[in-house]
Amino acid sequence: MTLDANGALRPKWFPWAQTLLFTLWIPILFLIPFHGDLEAAALLGVIFLGGGALGWLDRKWRDEETLQIWAGGFERGFLLLALWLLAQRLWGDEWEPFPFLLTTLAISILARYTTGLVIILARQRLKLPPVPRDIWQYFAHWSVYATVMLHALEVHPWATIATGSSLILCAVSSLVWIVKHLRHPDARSHLTVATQITLSRIVLAPVFIAVFFYDGDADFSNNHLVFQITALLLAISSAVSDWLDGYLARKWGEVTTLGKYLDPWSDKISTMTTFLCFLGTGWASVSIVALIFYRESAVETLRTLAAAEGEVIAARRSGKWKTGIQIGTIIAILVFASFDGILRDLHVSWAWWDLFFRMAPRILMWIVAAVTVASGVEYFYASRNLLKKHI
Repeated sequence: MTLDANGALRPKWFPWAQTLLFTLWIPILFLIPFHGDLEAAALLGVIFLGGGALGWLDRKWRDEETLQIWAGGFERGFLLLALWLLAQRLWGDEWEPFPFLLTTLAISILARYTTGLVIILARQRLKLPPVPRDIWQYFAHWSVYATVMLHALEVHPWATIATGSSLILCAVSSLVWIVKHLRHPDARSHLTVATQITLSRIVLAPVFIAVFFYDGDADFSNNHLVFQITALLLAISSAVSDWLDGYLARKWGEVTTLGKYLDPWSDKISTMTTFLCFLGTGWASVSIVALIFYRESAVETLRTLAAAEGEVIAARRSGKWKTGIQIGTIIAILVFASFDGILRDLHVSWAWWDLFFRMAPRILMWIVAAVTVASGVEYFYASRNLLKKHI
C-alpha cells in the first residue's frame, strides 16, 4: 500500500492496472481501420468498465494527483484518435455519405481537450486547485465511448443519435467547466472580452486557409460541400466578431489602447487572407489584390506618420463603408460558391447560373477594389495638412 496526495492508502497494483488498460488501446487502434469491429468493441468495453471501476475505487486521488491528470489526458487522446480513425474509415468508403457529425465531434473534442490542457497548465502556474469534475463531464465521456462503440459496430441509426448526443453533452460540459474555471479571480485574463474576440479573428485566419484549400486543390469548387459551408460560416463569424468586439468594448467601458490597434489590424489580416484565397481559386486577379494591399499599406503608413506627430487618424465614414463592402462581398461570394456546390451535389445544371457564377465574383471584387482605393484617396486628402509637413 502507498499513500496518495491526501495521505490515504492506495493499493500498489492500481497504477499497474491502469497501465494495462492503456495498452489495450494499441490493438483497438489497429483493429478499427481493418474492420475488426467486434474485437475493438469488446476491448473498448473492457477499458470503459475497468476505468470506471478504478475511478470509483480511487475517486479522491484521481482528481488531485498530477499523474492521474496526465493519465486521464492520455485516455482522452486515445479516445479522440479512435474517433478520427472511424471518421477516416467512412471517408474512404465511397458508398457512405460524408461523416459530417462524426468529423464535427472529433474536431470539437480536439478543441475541448486542447483548451482543457491549456487551462490545467495555467491553473498549475497560478497555483490554483484543479477544477473538480461534475456529472456533465461524466455524461459526455460516457457518451463519446458509446459513440465509438456504436460506430465501430456500425449500428445505425443509433450511432448517429449517439454522435449528436455527444456533441450536445460535450458542449454543455465544456461550458460548465470553463465557467467554473473563470469564477476564480486569479484565473481571469487581463485581456478584455472585446480584445479576446478581436484576437479570435487573427487566430481564425489560418484556419480559414486550411478549410478553403482542404482538398489540396486550388479550385474551391472541387472542395467538399461541408468545407465550402464551413468556410462561409467562418467568414460570417469573422463579420459578427468585428461588430461584437466594438459593441462590447463601448457597452462595458473597456475601450483599450491595445484594442484600438488590434481591431483594424485583425480586420486586415482577416480580409487579406480571404482575398488571397480568392486569388488562388480564380475569383480575384493579381491586380485586384495588389490594389487592395497597396491601399491598406499606404493608410497604415499614414497612421504611423500621424502617431509620430502625436495625432490620431480616426476611422472615417469611407473606411467603414469600405470594410462593410469587403465583408459583404466575401460573404456573398462564399454564399454563391456554397449554392453552386449544392447544385453540383444534386447534379443540377443551369446555364444561366454557370454564367452568373463565372462573372459575379470577379465583378464584385473589382467593385471592392474601386471602393477600397477611393477610400484610401479620401484618407490622404483628409490628412493633406499632415502630409504638407513632410512633403
